[in-house]
Amino acid sequence: MLWNSFPLKAVIFDLDGTLYISPYNWRWMKDRLGVKDGLILDHLYSLEEPERTRKFQLLDEMEESAIEKGKIAEGALKLLNYLKKNGIKTGVLTNNSRRLAEKVLSNIPFDFDALITRDDGVYKPYPGAMETILKLLEVKPEETIYVGDNLLDIKAAEPFPLKATFIINDSEELREKFKSRVIFVSEIGEIIGFLDGKINNRGGK
Repeated sequence: MLWNSFPLKAVIFDLDGTLYISPYNWRWMKDRLGVKDGLILDHLYSLEEPERTRKFQLLDEMEESAIEKGKIAEGALKLLNYLKKNGIKTGVLTNNSRRLAEKVLSNIPFDFDALITRDDGVYKPYPGAMETILKLLEVKPEETIYVGDNLLDIKAAEPFPLKATFIINDSEELREKFKSRVIFVSEIGEIIGFLDGKINNRGGK
């Protein structure tokens, strides 16, 4: 993958666990929210009011608590500044709320071109999430790279002919199952090594 030069117009990032590392305890959070199987958001959106609003407020509180203990991922700023220098657009696609996503991004000294959250009515892994941010960035999938950190991100990217999907994860199970479809790295800064010298953006954005 990515052995030859290619045009690149945008890189879309997941937020939690990718650009910003927070100590989420998903099993504990699911237990508190009453989620036995599947996605937290699928479960919460299936609830009737007022329970739906109450559970979303609880989710918001738990997410904010984790975020307050978080930090910028090692190598993230180096990669972001590399992309900016090369004239490449950047977007963030997260299942977090807009309020908390903006709070996280306020800790990252970088201006992103687009942000899509669950408050926009779409969320991963469903195709509408990726479709929405691609449209907002005004780029085609084949001109775009996606960077995430887990199975949800892999599933979100799979339906699209993206130039590449990078996953920051050391799980041997994930690597074995998806090695032909994604590029695995141990930390986000490694992505520069895959891109350096291969980006060919002649002709402008």
